[in-house]
Amino acid sequence: MPSELRVVHYVNQFFAGVGGEEKAGVAPGVLRGAVGPGRGLAQQFKGRANIVATLYCGDNYFQESPEVVREFVLDQLRSLAPGVLVAGPAFDAGRYGLACVDTCQLAATELGIPSVIGLAPSNAAVVAYRGYKNLKSFCVPTAESAAGMSDALAKMAQLAIRVGSGEPVGPAAQEGYIPRGVRLPARADHTGVERAVSMLLAKAGGTPFVSEVPIETPDLVAAAPPVKDLSRAKIAVVTTSGLVPEGNPDGFVFHNNLKWAKYSLADLRSMQEAKWEVRHNGYHTRFMLDNGNLGVPLDVLREMEDAGVFEELHDQYLAANNSAPFARHQAMGREMAADLQAAGVDGVLLVST
Repeated sequence: MPSELRVVHYVNQFFAGVGGEEKAGVAPGVLRGAVGPGRGLAQQFKGRANIVATLYCGDNYFQESPEVVREFVLDQLRSLAPGVLVAGPAFDAGRYGLACVDTCQLAATELGIPSVIGLAPSNAAVVAYRGYKNLKSFCVPTAESAAGMSDALAKMAQLAIRVGSGEPVGPAAQEGYIPRGVRLPARADHTGVERAVSMLLAKAGGTPFVSEVPIETPDLVAAAPPVKDLSRAKIAVVTTSGLVPEGNPDGFVFHNNLKWAKYSLADLRSMQEAKWEVRHNGYHTRFMLDNGNLGVPLDVLREMEDAGVFEELHDQYLAANNSAPFARHQAMGREMAADLQAAGVDGVLLVST
């Protein structure tokens, strides 16, 4: 391995020192050397690697102009020629995490540059990381907040040196990175039948065992309490029907849609007063296209609002579809709930499709 590995570090506008949420729309840029958390990362390298530059971009800008950012990132990486790209840590910040994963995927597929990302396992971007199945990117699990910065940087630095030097990295269960959902050929000491029987006996005997086919199981969620006084409540609509305004402004896709969005209901008394599209591949959408009230029952809700059944209808509806992986749906639910709480919503109508 060269005495000093060249590293490029990607961060968002906050960790680059550009500004907070008010600067989330800032365009991509490059700074010389280590910046912000990169200084701690550089210390963890202990002279074995050098951060030659820091790339940054506003979280919103990355999501709104991805092609512009990708072109910028590729130009910079070609010029800087790093041995490894390090992104984050983004902890539980979804937009930042998605930018980190996208940047590392781009570096691997276009330039063959390996990478190390830092994300909390609960970060929505973990779904994208697994979905890419990129064998050159490794995601280190971190705490949910920057309180875990020191530990995250230590683990990321150690793995980055190994990856950048071309050292073989073993399976996730052995190495501690987040699994990518990739199965690689390996030689086992026992046949499949023998391993299956061994696991069955362990399970029957109450002794520990590790399944070779991990399965995600949904959490048991207690029902929310009823709205105390519906007549004084602010009600919102959330739909998984994939109903979006004409033109699909947020780029919903039919399969593996990892995003949600909110759209205005102001000045509308029926969904048939505007034009809509449907991005969903799980039901026959013709009826929804003919009458958007089937996905967002605005006509009936306006009647109920007029009659005083509830006090106010939230002026936006929240939309998604149900094609994303389970973990991403969990994250979207948390994000939607936070948005609705911030808007002062008291109750939510979840429309079935």
